Amino acid sequence: MKKPDSITKLDWELLKEKHLKIDNKIINKINKGYPVQYLIGDVDFFDCLIKVNKHVLIPRFETELLVDKAIKVIKENFDKELRIIDFGTGSGCIAIKLAKEFKNSEVFAIDKSKKAINLSKENARINNVDISFYVSKFDKFHKKNFDILISNPPYIAKDGEISDNVKKYEPKTALFAKENGLFYYDQILNQSKKILKKRNIIFFEIGYNQKDNLTEIIKKHYPLAKIKFDKDYNKMDRFCTIYNNI
Repeated sequence: MKKPDSITKLDWELLKEKHLKIDNKIINKINKGYPVQYLIGDVDFFDCLIKVNKHVLIPRFETELLVDKAIKVIKENFDKELRIIDFGTGSGCIAIKLAKEFKNSEVFAIDKSKKAINLSKENARINNVDISFYVSKFDKFHKKNFDILISNPPYIAKDGEISDNVKKYEPKTALFAKENGLFYYDQILNQSKKILKKRNIIFFEIGYNQKDNLTEIIKKHYPLAKIKFDKDYNKMDRFCTIYNNI
């Protein structure tokens, strides 16, 4: 079976490893833009093997950058066991990497999708980490005393720019948000005041054009916070760090 032009040689080799026989059905899916990661069934995220399916977003390089920055900032500001929470965990990739990095800390992960949580639990087992998983909406989660909150929430506006393949095949509830993509940031920040310790750090992945509006939301909830934005590989503002009493 000839490799379709739409996928890389590496992905083609990985796909052949996962499937004893690649048939026309698989080729047709690829030609229609179906994510090859779903067909392969897993992706690498740092040193973690993460299973993926249609119920979770495919982890991307930007989210690796978010976690890499978070690890560095946490190590610069904390030297104790931590309580860390990942809001909207999806495949569990963020929580799993943090659990590997901060082995003596407690890591919690929540998602409103039971199917996503089931997959993230499996990923935690594969990567041999201990994480407390919960099926919950952001505003319904009430455990307390967390030092760190990290989230890659849905942040694309209903009419926002997004490739047709992502829009068609990846879970819309993990992509789109009301209020020009800002709804969940406001909700998470409001809930964070109830569950975080006074001294805390919050990490967000954000849309490239949300810096100014997000700053207003942050200041509404945390008027004294130090806010820092960082850029992705394309020099766009894609990451936000909020320092409280640090």
